[in-house]
Amino acid sequence: MGRKIVIIRGKVTAGKSTTSYELAKVLPRWIFIDQWKIKEMFEPLDLKDRTPLRFISKKAMILIMKEVIRKIGINILVQETSKEFVKKHLKNDLKKYNYDLYSFFLDIDLKNAIKRDIQREKPTMNLGKKIKTKEKWEKSKAQPERGDFIIDTGKYNAKEVVDIILKEISEKRKKHPNAYMIRKCW
Repeated sequence: MGRKIVIIRGKVTAGKSTTSYELAKVLPRWIFIDQWKIKEMFEPLDLKDRTPLRFISKKAMILIMKEVIRKIGINILVQETSKEFVKKHLKNDLKKYNYDLYSFFLDIDLKNAIKRDIQREKPTMNLGKKIKTKEKWEKSKAQPERGDFIIDTGKYNAKEVVDIILKEISEKRKKHPNAYMIRKCW
């Protein structure tokens, strides 16, 4: 049985972070790599041009994944990347170290996305003001790619989404001895 890399991607407010953290809590001995956390390291700088942060965070994520694969050999949970991007940069390592790649796209309709954005501690996207039509929402940035397993998170709660993913990757919920630390560390 090979090792696994699970990618969590999707629309704004679809539950990528919630799902990733909940998965991390039930998958001990997996590492969770979050590009947003890498970008957050630059927040105190209050940069006017944030464009380089996307490149820097993607490069850092790939470097971390490469070293984890080569030196530690554990399963990886990663957020905000694509299957094709990972394959392009880690193709030889995936094959050499026997890693299987899974990609989950979390989808949500506009009505639920707006509702979730309002419920956040501080709404981040103002979706109700920026995106007024279903058509605009469907054409928004994040789109499923070939090979993504699509989950409509408007139809499921967080536990159910995690259960769907666990089933697809043939993993069972396990008690994580340090689950209480997950949000603090990651």
